Amino acid sequence: MSSTTDPHSDHARQEADTPSAHNPVVTWVLFIVVFGLFIGGLWVMSLYTIAWFLFVVGLGMCILSLFLAFQAIPALLK
Repeated sequence: MSSTTDPHSDHARQEADTPSAHNPVVTWVLFIVVFGLFIGGLWVMSLYTIAWFLFVVGLGMCILSLFLAFQAIPALLK
């Protein structure tokens, strides 16, 4: 028995394993929005001397941006 591989099936398997490229404009827009949300959250957290609840609001913004960056956006772009 000779073991030969079909080059067409190897190519199809390689294409299936390789992720497709994403639109760079969408990638940059998402990066700017998520990064802006995180930086905005840090800034709002710094306003806790004005009102104590602003710290909680800023913390929520930071947590939301981290969730978007590591859970929601990768699932969206998959």
